[in-house]
Amino acid sequence: MTRHSLRTSFRTVGIGAVAAIAVGLASPATASSQSLDELGRPTEPVLQAIEGLADQQWIPEDTRGTILRLVGFFRGTGEPGTPIPENGPTIAQFAYPTIMQNCIGGDQTAVGAATAIPGPADLPLPGVPAGQLGFVFTALGTEGVAEHQIQPMTVDWVNISNGRRGQTVLTYNGINEGGPATVNGVADTGPGQVLMVLQGGVTTALEDGKTVNCQPLPTVGTAFVG
Repeated sequence: MTRHSLRTSFRTVGIGAVAAIAVGLASPATASSQSLDELGRPTEPVLQAIEGLADQQWIPEDTRGTILRLVGFFRGTGEPGTPIPENGPTIAQFAYPTIMQNCIGGDQTAVGAATAIPGPADLPLPGVPAGQLGFVFTALGTEGVAEHQIQPMTVDWVNISNGRRGQTVLTYNGINEGGPATVNGVADTGPGQVLMVLQGGVTTALEDGKTVNCQPLPTVGTAFVG
C-alpha cells in the first residue's frame, strides 16, 4: 500500500473508527495497556522489540537510523529525547510517533511527536485552562515554522464522556522559535475521556528562504481531562 493510499484510508475511516483504536489503547483490560506506561510512552519491552526490528538485515540503513531515533526519543536518551521535568504538566503522548519523509532540509526523514496536555497547566504557553486540552506537535530535527502553512496540522477529537466533539487547528505560538518546528492549540473539550486523531502537515522555513512541507501519517491518542 502506498503512502498516499495509507493517508487516504485513515481520513476515509474517520474519527469514529480510529477512536475505537484509541479506546483499545486506553482500556486497562486490553493487552495494549501493558505496551504503554502512565504517560502513554512505549514500555521497555516494546522498545526492545523495536530495536530488534532495526537489527534485521532487510531494514534499509536510513530506516534503521529513524527507528533507533524513535527509541532514543521515548527513552529520553536521544536528541532531544523526552526527559520528564520535575513538577511539569501531565502529558499524554499520542499512541505512536510518525515519520515524515523529505522533511529535514527537504531531503531527510524527520520524526513527528505529538502530545496532549490536560488543563489546568501553565505549559505550553499561553497555558491550558481547566476543562480544556492542549495539543503540541513537533517535527524533530527541523528548522522553524514557516509563516505560511500549506496544509495545517489539525486534531479531530471527541469527548466520549460528555459528547463534545470538534477540530482544533494547530498554529505557531512562539514555541521553539529557531526550531524544531512546533505548533500547538487548545480545545474546549470539557472534563472526561477524549479520543484524538492528528493529521495534516507543518511547513518549515529553511535558512535559504525556501520552505518544506512535512506531512506525517495520522496518529491517534487518548487523554483524560479532569
